[in-house]
Amino acid sequence: MTVDIENLIDGESKFVSFSEKISLPDAYSVNGDVLVKLSGKISNEKKGLFHFSGNIVAVLNLNCDLCLKPFNFKLDFPVNELFSRSIHKKDDCLSFSGNIINLEPVILDNILVNMPMKAVCSNNCKGLCEICGHNLNESDCRCEKEHINPKFEKLKALFEESENE
Repeated sequence: MTVDIENLIDGESKFVSFSEKISLPDAYSVNGDVLVKLSGKISNEKKGLFHFSGNIVAVLNLNCDLCLKPFNFKLDFPVNELFSRSIHKKDDCLSFSGNIINLEPVILDNILVNMPMKAVCSNNCKGLCEICGHNLNESDCRCEKEHINPKFEKLKALFEESENE
């Protein structure tokens, strides 16, 4: 996902559109390859400073944090980035050299930032039984639901005492 800016003079813009697969790190996706659709424009703001604004759409294949089943999650978000041939830390620009700007690292960073903190397959996901590990979305299990972690038994006794008084 590269953009050739060689003929982009000051004040001029160029529309870009891509639909390609990029690889996410294994920890972030069940299937590392993600189809990403990017559309937007890159503008030559002034000599050596380029602004990209557009939109990214990607469908990630994630595992549910509650029931561990794979599911598809659609991301759709805007992106705005500044690029410079020289490093301007104060301008918060990304650096590049030559006449080609590679958008793939920017896309990857923005996807990782916009991923959900908690990946859940649905709002109604019941997750797994904490005792036997059965998927509660499929059916109920026969485990005793009043199981109390032994670490908290003394705390439970304290609450029972206060209720009896």
